[in-house]
Amino acid sequence: IKDEKPPILISCEPKNKSLNFNEKKISLNFNEFLQLKSIQQKFVISPPVAEKPNIMIKGKSVIISFKDSLSPNTTYNLNFSDAIADLNEGNSINDFHYCFSTGSYIDSLKISGIILNALTQKPEKGMLVMLYNDTLDSVPIKNIPFYIGKTNENGNFNIENIRSGRYKIFSLQDGNSNMLFDLPTETIAYSDIIIVPFVKIEPIIPDSTKNDTNVVASEKIIYKPDSIILYAFEEDRTKQFVKKVSRPFKNKCIVQFNRKGFGDFFIIEKNTNNFLIEKNKSLDSLTIWIKDSIDYLKDTLRFKISYYKKDSLNKLNKVEESCVFPNNNSGKNISQINKLVATTNFNNKQLLNSNTDIKIRFSNPVTNLTAADIIIEESKDSLYHIIKPNLIADSLSPCVYHVSYNWKNEMNYRIKIEKNKLHDIYNLICDSLVKYFKTQSLDYYSSASFSINGINNNYVYQLVDLKGNVITEWNGNTPNQKKIEFLNPGKYRLKAFVDKNNNNIWDTGFYIEHKQPEKIYYYPEEINLRSNWEIEVKWEIKE
Repeated sequence: IKDEKPPILISCEPKNKSLNFNEKKISLNFNEFLQLKSIQQKFVISPPVAEKPNIMIKGKSVIISFKDSLSPNTTYNLNFSDAIADLNEGNSINDFHYCFSTGSYIDSLKISGIILNALTQKPEKGMLVMLYNDTLDSVPIKNIPFYIGKTNENGNFNIENIRSGRYKIFSLQDGNSNMLFDLPTETIAYSDIIIVPFVKIEPIIPDSTKNDTNVVASEKIIYKPDSIILYAFEEDRTKQFVKKVSRPFKNKCIVQFNRKGFGDFFIIEKNTNNFLIEKNKSLDSLTIWIKDSIDYLKDTLRFKISYYKKDSLNKLNKVEESCVFPNNNSGKNISQINKLVATTNFNNKQLLNSNTDIKIRFSNPVTNLTAADIIIEESKDSLYHIIKPNLIADSLSPCVYHVSYNWKNEMNYRIKIEKNKLHDIYNLICDSLVKYFKTQSLDYYSSASFSINGINNNYVYQLVDLKGNVITEWNGNTPNQKKIEFLNPGKYRLKAFVDKNNNNIWDTGFYIEHKQPEKIYYYPEEINLRSNWEIEVKWEIKE
């Protein structure tokens, strides 16, 4: 029979909860041979000491040896989590604690709570939870904590043996094991509410329905606060800078930034008619298309770029930077663009949703495109006839056009560009293009109606797939009614975040500004959509 029981503590030397402790060594004695699992990661001593004690196994005992002197009149709690296990089967003791006091009494207050990831709402494992008796904002950056705990697999934490007082609470995924928030990539969580531990005594009322005269009323001790919720996030402190410049062709220059942009960027030139600008949605890349051969045949091109950077205080400032583009690539002179190619955002003969945004992308800027330049045809069977969709120039790229049309269900479509029919800004003639696609039948789709009530805020609502890709989104307060049609069958999640600054994107927090990440709410269940089916979803947004 497999042993599934964890080790049992037989004795402690000195005893658990000893007073006037002045020893250098503790022996915890168990009923079987032991092993330690990830003790360096799981063990926490609170309050922290300058040098962690040495912990080792000796047969059936755990030996803790202190290297550092302990503070007087202080209660220490040694939290082993589930690191102590039997040798043979690896059965762990969950949440094993040992405490003692260097003074004449044991501090007995405690707090508990949970840490959730602000973006995913999932529990954060292994985060330090720290209490400070100094409540200044700079304390987590400059000082180690007065008390410390650690979250378990479920994100829960307990900090025990706390003395009465007022404490600042701060949590940290400690990247360099120094108990200080000193790395910009460290995940943190905090609250501006001061923690004041206390005890609440509630009477336990006997069951009056039972005729038992021997039942005596008793009391229950509750340690508060016992339901602290902190939301973990990583600050966005990565500074933006120009990472790379390149000139793949004489008339095409590319500027790549190291990160997503904080705002729009501009080319500072006297004559802005000499070039076209192409940006991507995340504003981390900029392409400059030089129109005039007098300019692009020069050996070296220089552009001054204006963009936004954040300083050390998280404030946005506009900066200017000069970028140089020489006429060589790895020591070889570069050529100019010599052909124009058109592509689409779908594969040939692909089956598409009828609300798909059909795009045509050209390899170079095309500024004179009209509906007459592209033949778009529709067919129910084999006979095609010409239709007249609208062509809408993309707002970010002079190379992209959107084909706007009320695509019919279960219909065949053909897009054609005839050879020598159109040209780009360099008078290069476009190659021919023929692409087919077909739309889904009406009974393929699903639809969903959402009725949302609860806490009133300025929300961005998002319907996402299980990979987190946003399928559709909309803005609104509560109550909110929304019907979405022509959805692909599948499983979805519904979420909403409070858009405090009305920028339509989720913003993380920034500790020194007392800025919490924007609050996210998730509908508690997966939404399973089936073909030819309409579902109603009612959601009450609650704290």
